[in-house]
Amino acid sequence: MTSGQTETYVLMEMLTKRAVVNVRLALVAHAQRWRLHHAHVILDEDAPLTERAWRYSTAAFLERRLPGPTVAALLRGDEQDIHDLHVVSPGPPSSAFSYRLHGHEEWGQVITPWPRTEWTVSRDTDTPQPGNSLLVGDGPSFLNFDQALSAFLYRLPHDGRASRSDLWRFVLSQRAGWFKQITIRHDLLTAVVDGEALDGAVLELSWAAGNRTHSVVGTGPYTFELPLGLPPDSLLMLRRNDQWLDWRNFPTPTYGRARDASVVWEQPGPELELLLANGEGQHLECKQQVPEGESRKKMLKTIAAFASQDGGTILIGIRDDLQVVGLPEGENVDTQVMKVVNMIRDNVEPAPPYEPRVIDHDGKKVLVVEVAGGGQMYAYRNGQRSDFYVRVGPNTVPARHHEITAGFRQSPTAPML
Repeated sequence: MTSGQTETYVLMEMLTKRAVVNVRLALVAHAQRWRLHHAHVILDEDAPLTERAWRYSTAAFLERRLPGPTVAALLRGDEQDIHDLHVVSPGPPSSAFSYRLHGHEEWGQVITPWPRTEWTVSRDTDTPQPGNSLLVGDGPSFLNFDQALSAFLYRLPHDGRASRSDLWRFVLSQRAGWFKQITIRHDLLTAVVDGEALDGAVLELSWAAGNRTHSVVGTGPYTFELPLGLPPDSLLMLRRNDQWLDWRNFPTPTYGRARDASVVWEQPGPELELLLANGEGQHLECKQQVPEGESRKKMLKTIAAFASQDGGTILIGIRDDLQVVGLPEGENVDTQVMKVVNMIRDNVEPAPPYEPRVIDHDGKKVLVVEVAGGGQMYAYRNGQRSDFYVRVGPNTVPARHHEITAGFRQSPTAPML
């Protein structure tokens, strides 16, 4: 992800030039008017839209296709009448945070097949906040505003990431070229390229000791032979001159992070060997079975630490000496997976980005919990307390004050849909 700042007038010009844009608005009743709490704007003029209007006594949620100049005026701070509601917005901010993401990259609960650029404008700290009362009215009923916001924006149950701290979010798809699917075998990488403007594009696979390229002549599959397997820390890039269109990075170890759904791994056999090659460490911890008691607490603290930093993997079914023993055969595998899922849900806040899956190794089943770095701090809930942890080599230790502070500073104040 690349980031920077964009002057607000640039966004206003983009809006003014568009006949229509898709907008989702979350509004809060305040002083006989409707004050903007969050606006999500899709700048693609052909994006699909389902018009919705949920209205309650204290809040309203609207999804509408609006003229670009109307949205520009609202961003500028001009009051607007939208769906029979008089909407007010704070005055124009000087700049917006900008982010450019590659295809299939999750950020703020949004994933798109193609790359996209997003701009966010933070909400002032003195902005009136919505209450926590029940929402009952012309729309689905909700326990509180945050639940309604999560359902309206994502159609998902509420978690901590749905409590938006940004006033505006703009999304513009970049469909010039992207990776539709990447398949990695032990001796071959196949990238299926799609896009609307691929003229002059080049496909490049680079690593520490060299690189190889393909000229892109249109949509379809392109292959790279891997006689020695995929080199560590490889970068697959779709670019035109010095501008990237899409990319994927394959860090070492090849396995051990929550993975991109567009990347298919077809490497039978060596998966556990790759993970266990260097033993337990910064990004790997092993358990012989689904833990209980103090071992359970240690695993949950480690998951919180992985998510708070740059990710890692828990392997369940591996002895301390790194021998593969597999999950206990006396208990259903799905039941053991659900035990882990439930303990993560009940004890790590907010919900961390992770993927549980079961792999078969020589007839023995191993539960792999791949935790992605979440770009913010995640806490292990210890009774009424929330404790923060980091990973130092193979150890999980309490985070120090400056580490917690730094983690919250880089938390996506803007980056959440």
